[in-house]
Amino acid sequence: MEGVAVNPWLMSLLLFLSLSLFVGTMANRWWLMRAGEFHWKHDRFADRVRHLFAVGFGQKRLLYEKGAGWMHVGIFSGFLVVSLRTITLIGRGFDADFHLPLLGGPLGIVYTVLKDTFSVIVLLAMVYAIWRRLVLRPQRLHLSAEAVLILLWIGSLMATDLLGDAALFRLEPDHAERTASWAGNLLSPLFAGSPDAVVHQWLQALYWSHCVLVLAFLNFLPFGKHFHVLTALPAVYLGRLTPSASLEKMDFEGKESFGVGRIEDFDWRRILDMYTCTECGRCNDQCPAHVTGKPLHPREIIVHERDAAYGMADHLIEVGKLKAGGKHEAAAAKIAEFERPALIGEVNEEEALWACTTCGWCVSSCPVVIDHIPNIVDQRRYLTMMEAKVPSALQGALKGLENNSNPWNVSAAAREDWIGDLDVPRMRDKGQAEYLFFIGCAGSFDDRNSEVVRAVCRLLNKAGVDYAVLGTEEGCCGDPTRRVGNEYLFQMQAQQNVATFRKYKVQKVLTACPHCLNMIGNEYADFDLENIEVVHHSELLTELIADGRLKLKPGAQTKVTYHDSCYLGRHNDIYDAPREVLEAVEGVETLEMKRSRREGFCCGGGGGRMFMEEDLGSRINHERIEEAAGTGADEVCTACPFCLTMLGDAIKETDRSESLKARDLAEIVLENLAE
Repeated sequence: MEGVAVNPWLMSLLLFLSLSLFVGTMANRWWLMRAGEFHWKHDRFADRVRHLFAVGFGQKRLLYEKGAGWMHVGIFSGFLVVSLRTITLIGRGFDADFHLPLLGGPLGIVYTVLKDTFSVIVLLAMVYAIWRRLVLRPQRLHLSAEAVLILLWIGSLMATDLLGDAALFRLEPDHAERTASWAGNLLSPLFAGSPDAVVHQWLQALYWSHCVLVLAFLNFLPFGKHFHVLTALPAVYLGRLTPSASLEKMDFEGKESFGVGRIEDFDWRRILDMYTCTECGRCNDQCPAHVTGKPLHPREIIVHERDAAYGMADHLIEVGKLKAGGKHEAAAAKIAEFERPALIGEVNEEEALWACTTCGWCVSSCPVVIDHIPNIVDQRRYLTMMEAKVPSALQGALKGLENNSNPWNVSAAAREDWIGDLDVPRMRDKGQAEYLFFIGCAGSFDDRNSEVVRAVCRLLNKAGVDYAVLGTEEGCCGDPTRRVGNEYLFQMQAQQNVATFRKYKVQKVLTACPHCLNMIGNEYADFDLENIEVVHHSELLTELIADGRLKLKPGAQTKVTYHDSCYLGRHNDIYDAPREVLEAVEGVETLEMKRSRREGFCCGGGGGRMFMEEDLGSRINHERIEEAAGTGADEVCTACPFCLTMLGDAIKETDRSESLKARDLAEIVLENLAE
């Protein structure tokens, strides 16, 4: 080939210098990551591979978003395709006829077409990305010189490759790739009429520029936010596969500190999250705390932690090496003597940590599966269990949870007072039942939510469902306790409930509370409660209506908008059942809010916030009720006691009691039950 001048010595020197620098940098990043607690993720290999292909290579979460999402998919997929070409070009520094295995024949021709196509896609996406950043300037994006530099850098890689092909085909009209390289042929006239010597010089310049640019790019990535180009796929593969609202069980044995109060207390996977954050701001978009002016910004939590880690990199690298070598006492001593900004208070604001409703928007929208909620809750654990620092409004709820197993701090003996004269079977009388109806604290002690569980019981009686309740044997599921960080108290509550379930050989649990559903269905497995089916009342009502066990009459014409509970929808993927119940009621017209289903906006009551004051920014439940009222609905319907309380309060506080009311699904079904 007369085109590319083979120069093995120069290419060898270039590779040696660039790869040596890269390996050294990555080794330091590895040791820094090892400063965290190390547990290797090697379980569920097949599930991890599927997750990698769906979310990593398939870019599933970016496809939620039109425009910018597809732009990123175009750049990512093009980068993957063109990377094979880059490897080929580096190989041609040693052998002008080098090609990767299988790409020397017909398959290589097909690849050339794909390579040209994706190179052009990347260039177009790059132009759109720069225009979006510099002209459209979406609020969530930081104006970053680094981001523009990276886009231009990627564009230059595509351009030098395509222009290099054009120069090569001008020198070698019979080159094997020319028949397939439509972009190279399209650009070839740029070199028409130029002397061969000049075209040859252009080819060499383009070729070596491409090689230098790609190797320099590789070494630049670990020093900026675009480190995610290298870490995203490993992070997705190693991501948590348990349900999104499920928190990791804390082991108390042999530990002197609980929760996370320093960077070194994080699991190493959390540090990988810090490396992988793209700073895209999707996590901030519909974060209820961020949107309503609270100090919590999920992106900044991760970015500030990353910046703090980089600021003490030398220390963390030393600690990582000591821990990896099994020298834990020496590592502990080094950690103890090191002066650093306080993780809670300086790196992250306490008020930001307490503002989180654990709604899951950030986790569900992050394209690289960063786990913001466990990060925040781990720091709440430190505040609660190590420093006894909890918001004053929460102290009464915690006292009630500890003394009476409910945040209302009502006597545990009153847990079945809601039953009154209603015919509700107790498990202690029946011994066993098909369904254990787990009432939860709100249904037991909050008058408004007691109306809901009474409605559910009436429907179960009407349909002839075999069920029973625990009454005074029931304790709090532990959701508020765990979310605010009191893991020790939560584990006591969970163990007591699990023991009661075992006592009655419970196989199916019915609940009208998504928080109870999530806790029993997803988190009690850590306490050896397995092979138990947990059903939300919306799911059972759907089944009973479909089977004809609950017959409905035509109701009055009314417009209803359904509010998705975060713990029912986003965290447990139950979106259709509540809507099917409403659609089964003749006369009910359902109206969707703009933010619904996965994008549903939080009521503000999760993560323990139900029992805390909201004195910063605007109120989350007011924001949501404004949206509900904007649909023109007569009623806002939900299927969660926290949501019902928060939305009901918002209706009163915004003077909408005459035009809008909040009700649970069960109440609507009961009202429209045929005689």
